Amino acid sequence: MNRISTTQSAGKKLKRLFTRIAAACRGNPSLKDAVPVFGAGVAPCDLMIIGEAPGREETRDALPFVGKAGKFLIAALKEVFGKDRDEFYITNVVKVWPRIETKRLKTRKPLKAEEEFFVPYLEKEIEIVRPRVILAVGKTAFSALAPDKEFKPGVWCDYGGGILLMPVYHPSYLLRKQKKLLENTKELKAALREVKKMIS
Repeated sequence: MNRISTTQSAGKKLKRLFTRIAAACRGNPSLKDAVPVFGAGVAPCDLMIIGEAPGREETRDALPFVGKAGKFLIAALKEVFGKDRDEFYITNVVKVWPRIETKRLKTRKPLKAEEEFFVPYLEKEIEIVRPRVILAVGKTAFSALAPDKEFKPGVWCDYGGGILLMPVYHPSYLLRKQKKLLENTKELKAALREVKKMIS
């Protein structure tokens, strides 16, 4: 819990939730050997950032969004908000690294069953964090949060319960599109500025 700055009530609730998730993973044959990576940051928090799943670096450091793509996103947040990563609450839909068991362990897209397993815990996490805005980083995260809505990066939609949802492309996707990186980065920062206006 040392990676989360919380009120006492939120801290206790998150600690109990993380304990439940770890136990559920151990009880699931396909997840029992996985290392869960939990949310980090401030709770309650006006802005909750939700990605797809941890990768190699996140699993190693037990912290979301610390790999190349994560650092790209954190830099954009820093530029727009003037805040460090620990002033937001950052988590993922799937709490374990979805990987292919090759020699070097390659990352794969999370299975639908994995998403469905973790979504109820994510919904509880959102309830504890009490954001005004959720930044849905990537189509997988957006679809898990709003399964009946179309993924339109930079366009607001309603999550429910008074929470707004802002979808953006995942930074790993942006980094793969090097020829359009500058243009896409501008679009990401424009979406982040819309979020900033909403929670200021």
